[in-house]
Amino acid sequence: MSAVQKVPVRAWIVPGRLAIAERPGGGGRSQRVTRRHADLAWWRAQGVATIVSTMRSRHSVTEYARLGFGVRWYPLKDVVQARAELPRVADEVAAVMAREPGAVLVHCDRVSEWLAAVDASIRMRLELADDPVVALDQAEADGMPVGDLARELMNLEAPPPAAA
Repeated sequence: MSAVQKVPVRAWIVPGRLAIAERPGGGGRSQRVTRRHADLAWWRAQGVATIVSTMRSRHSVTEYARLGFGVRWYPLKDVVQARAELPRVADEVAAVMAREPGAVLVHCDRVSEWLAAVDASIRMRLELADDPVVALDQAEADGMPVGDLARELMNLEAPPPAAA
């Protein structure tokens, strides 16, 4: 068995060029240094050259750079700030893909509605979806949870309550 464990890829938005997932090593209190090292080695083996973090904190950003990854940090702090920042994140991901070799990994702390909105924003920017509803549907098909928060982050109104 290899020393490098396979991390669960949440979505290759563009196969071999753009992936989106939870933070290498796991999110929140489940974050583990040993797993992070294995995850980063695995991502490197998949061709990832640049990591874009959307976490509120700079956790692991210095380590990514020290290991030779290109690094971008766009902290998403709250709904209002994130709505304004998501297009900039998507623009930067598109720019990195256009000018730099290798794949790009975009991550939040863990798989969440925040990550679904990041995923959908990038899909919109890359013209992989025609509108935010389709983009969120695609993110959901890739295993991202989509609910009221993801729709709010994408500036969509919450769906009407289900009929009783």
